[in-house]
Amino acid sequence: MAFAANADLSDTIKLTSITSYDKGSLHFVEDTDGTATKLLEIPYDDEAKQFAQDLRLTSNTGGPFDFILGAYYAHEQIYNSSNFRILLDTDINGDNLVDDQDCADALPYVCQIKNSFDQTKDSFALYTDLKYALSDSLTVRGGLRYTHDKGRQYNFTSDALGVSGAFIANLIPLSELKYSTDNLSGKIGLDYKFDSGNMIYASVSRGYRAPSFNAQAFFDPSELSIAKAEKVTAYEVGAKTQFADRRVTLNMAAFYYDYRNQQFINVDPGTAAQTLLNIPKSRIYGAEADLTVRASDMLSFHAGLGLLSTKIIAGTVSGTNVAGNRLSNAPSMTFNLGVDLTLFDGGAGKLSLHPEMSYQSSQFFEVVNVPRLRQDGYALLGGHIDWESADGRFNASIWGKNLANKFYVTSSVDLLAGWGFDYNHIGAPRTYGITLGVKY
Repeated sequence: MAFAANADLSDTIKLTSITSYDKGSLHFVEDTDGTATKLLEIPYDDEAKQFAQDLRLTSNTGGPFDFILGAYYAHEQIYNSSNFRILLDTDINGDNLVDDQDCADALPYVCQIKNSFDQTKDSFALYTDLKYALSDSLTVRGGLRYTHDKGRQYNFTSDALGVSGAFIANLIPLSELKYSTDNLSGKIGLDYKFDSGNMIYASVSRGYRAPSFNAQAFFDPSELSIAKAEKVTAYEVGAKTQFADRRVTLNMAAFYYDYRNQQFINVDPGTAAQTLLNIPKSRIYGAEADLTVRASDMLSFHAGLGLLSTKIIAGTVSGTNVAGNRLSNAPSMTFNLGVDLTLFDGGAGKLSLHPEMSYQSSQFFEVVNVPRLRQDGYALLGGHIDWESADGRFNASIWGKNLANKFYVTSSVDLLAGWGFDYNHIGAPRTYGITLGVKY
């Protein structure tokens, strides 16, 4: 639920208030191993409430200087419970029974490892965004943001339960974690606009991510941790252009990100213990471009290209020095191409065709860069055929995704040494359908 209100305080000053509230719950059981056996199943239960209030003053003076002054507050409250059900159909002690004693004898096998916790987070910020036109062509932009974040994770406990749900052992005693941080970040940039309307820009900014709690602690108190605040210094240059009577639009950008204490989840390959860590120093640089060509009123093309280089400068994970490795989930190239073709537009309505293709190069899903866990580059084909009635009331779409039925994974966790398998999330197979709509 969200509510927005605007009030004109004067001819040049406007007050805007945006209030939002969300409440939700989730119950989900994951068959992690994907087999008929009960090797690993994980039920998740989650309840969350979020409230946010943004209040800002915006100027529109018509002169060289304009500003935004704002205040922001957000509150989040979460209850979470997860349950690792491990080998629940296995008689591991050989007494011809699958019961609570199996868990007691072979913990964590034939056990339900259940954690639960409550968590609250509060964030308060004051911010400003300033713009000053030095000339008709050159504009300087800047801003500052002060943020105060605090969080509390409490009533955290993890227990080993038997097949029946009976208590066997406490693995993580009742615990509480807290953090409180203050941060000042900002941005400064220049925009230069040509007489043609094309623009080039450059900016330097400092970004910040609040500390984080580890919700995936199950087996040992050492998993229960707080990741330090993440900070990044970002440099960016780019251009926004149009050519050929605005039928061709080309936007380009190049960037360099200098990270400190980048946050990520590490899963120990032998124990499956999950720890929230910081990579002390890493960097990312790359470039991206988006092209749209409107060949005619009936035909247009659009394409996008992204180039990315990532490197860990300093960091140790599970006793391994990962300096020099690539960051996770960072393909060096992404590409997409699409066509929008109107077949006819008249009394029978509008029929259009939209084939699409996307490609991404190889990537790792963890920072140790285990070759076995690398996803090779792949392309996905899809598209949709749309029809809309002449009066705009009725519409239909025939759509398909991954039409070549390409097999790929979207994440992978190294569990081979301790569990005998890797934990992979499989990409969606070929899917297709029909969507019908009507406007009243």
